[in-house]
Amino acid sequence: MKQTNRQLQAMKTKNNLIDAALVIFSKKGYSASTTKDIAKEANVTDGLIYHYFKSKEDLLWAVIDRHTLNHELSNMTTDVGTNEPLEEILIRIINRLFSLLHSKGELIVMFFGESQRNSAVGERLAELIQQGVNIFYQLLSERIDTDSLYLKTAIRNLLTSLVMYFLTNDRDIDEGDQKKKYIETTVHQFLKIFN
Repeated sequence: MKQTNRQLQAMKTKNNLIDAALVIFSKKGYSASTTKDIAKEANVTDGLIYHYFKSKEDLLWAVIDRHTLNHELSNMTTDVGTNEPLEEILIRIINRLFSLLHSKGELIVMFFGESQRNSAVGERLAELIQQGVNIFYQLLSERIDTDSLYLKTAIRNLLTSLVMYFLTNDRDIDEGDQKKKYIETTVHQFLKIFN
C-alpha cells in the first residue's frame, strides 16, 4: 500500500520529535528535560508532541526503540563469511560496532545515565544488552565449542569492555592506532579463553 504525502509527513515529524528528544535527554537527562525543550529542538509547538506521544515517557521509549544498536548489530553478524577466520570476523564487527557507537553516542550517554536514575530504563537496558549478547551468541556458538553460559558470560564481558572503552577513551577522540591495537588485543584475549 502506497503511503500518502500526509502519512509520510507525519512519520517525518514523529521521527524528528524522537531525534530531538534524544538530543535533549542526552544533554539534560530525562527528568530535567521538558516537552518545551524537545519542541524547541524539533522546531515545533510543544502541543504537537502529544499528537504523536501520550507522554514524555512514551517519547523516551520511542527514542530507545528507534535508536537501539541491536538492529544494526544483527545485520553485522549475519553478514559474515563461513570460511573467514573468527578473529578477523570479530575484529571487523567490533570496528563496525565502534563506528555505530560513535553515530549513536548521544543515545549511549542518555541510556546509561538515565538507567541509573530510572529503574524502568535500567530494566530496558538490561533487556537490550541481553539481546546483544544473544546476537553475538548466535554467531559464535557454532564456531566455539563451550558451555553456553560460559560463552554468554564471555560475550557480555566483551561487549561491556567495548562500551566502557568507548565511553572512557574513544567517545570524543578517535585515535585510530590506539583503538586498532585495543580491538586486536581484546579479540585475541577473548578467543584465548576458549583454547
